[in-house]
Amino acid sequence: MTPPISVRNICLIEDHQDYRNALKLAINDSDHLTCHLDFSSVEACLDNIPDNSSIDVILLDLGLPGMHGVTAIPQLLKQFPQTKILVLTVYDHKPVVLQALAAGASGYLLKSDHILTILRGIDEVANGGAPLNSHIARMILTTFNAVRPAKPEIDLTERERETLGLLAKGLIKKEIADQLGVSYHTVDTHVRNIYAKLQVHNLSGAVAKAIHLDLI
Repeated sequence: MTPPISVRNICLIEDHQDYRNALKLAINDSDHLTCHLDFSSVEACLDNIPDNSSIDVILLDLGLPGMHGVTAIPQLLKQFPQTKILVLTVYDHKPVVLQALAAGASGYLLKSDHILTILRGIDEVANGGAPLNSHIARMILTTFNAVRPAKPEIDLTERERETLGLLAKGLIKKEIADQLGVSYHTVDTHVRNIYAKLQVHNLSGAVAKAIHLDLI
């Protein structure tokens, strides 16, 4: 016997009536989603839904009359702590996106997304996922890549890199001099330059830092 489908209760906060009606119709046409709660503002939602109401997902526009959606997210989560909030908006500006996600939104879709994408997003966020519009996802990834701490540039010469690699293999200075065909004094100079550029004081420190910086 097939187990019964778990129906997700959706609340819709959207001020454009025609779009709200279309979304509500699409949600209610699903066999496992239902939307009996829809409002044109956050204030209307907070004032008219009891705190103990069972809501799985709030589909939230941001550019609303009265309280802005980003400001509303913490208040909605406070009143409905078990509810997931999925932003559905036209705003794709990076500051707004990051503010909404930082405020507690579990996903961020755009109104330009296909209705099937929105319905899948509702399912995904209800199941603990974090649906993102593809443009938003790329923007967030680019943002985080840009703020990753960059590895410092270490200006080692080609001969210094060769010397460092041989030191890492356990060769002593005389062996390195023989292999490179240079004098012991030259190798010693290379090693002192390597230590200075890596800002270390011994061989183990130089090798450890070189590995960390992908120099060898």
